[in-house]
Amino acid sequence: MGYNYDLLMTNQKFRAALFDMDDTLIDRRSAYDDVYRVFYDRHEAIHSTTSWENALEFFWSLSPSNATNANTAILDIQERWPGVTGDSQSHYNFYFTHMVKFIKVLPGAIDFIEWMNSNTSKWGVVTNGDQFQHLKAETTGLDRITPFVLASRLFGVDKPAPEVFMEAVRLLDIEGLATEEILFVGDNPYTDILGAHGVGMKTAWVRMGREKYPDDAPAPDYVIDHVEELKNVLV
Repeated sequence: MGYNYDLLMTNQKFRAALFDMDDTLIDRRSAYDDVYRVFYDRHEAIHSTTSWENALEFFWSLSPSNATNANTAILDIQERWPGVTGDSQSHYNFYFTHMVKFIKVLPGAIDFIEWMNSNTSKWGVVTNGDQFQHLKAETTGLDRITPFVLASRLFGVDKPAPEVFMEAVRLLDIEGLATEEILFVGDNPYTDILGAHGVGMKTAWVRMGREKYPDDAPAPDYVIDHVEELKNVLV
């Protein structure tokens, strides 16, 4: 099924908005390339046998729908290149320590956030992950201008579980707020769009260069290339 993106936009105005963080407000995609370039250069078993272009293509195969499991990724890497050393925990720490080092805000995201804050918009961030997500927010400066960052694993469950979305509704602290009055914005159809849709929120999918939305996820209400496109629907 192919979606006609022009017909997905609605005229609704929202009382609040929730945002994913990676590849919605911050540039995980570029940082991912940088993280695995360091990994590639460190491991002779990879760079002595495989070009960077081919290795990067493999590394991206470990990140379907812009999400990766850093604990299990090393097992796939070692299957592809048996000479690579390390275990799940060491790879997890390597991946996220370097991700924090390389992460940057997406162009225009700070301006959009400042616009929301100047208009006293009610909003927050809901992101899958642990304390490293807070470190990303600190590195990029988002922590200083974001009302709250809800990291799923510190709360107890990951998106798309409904509980983490409803905790975000509580943190918005708007009397009488219904979930259908909230716009959830994210890049992952299976965590962001599926989870928000499941609790009744409206959704906006950030394409991040992708042309096709998957057939097996709920259709988003909006399809955008950048969060700034949502100014006309946030009150």
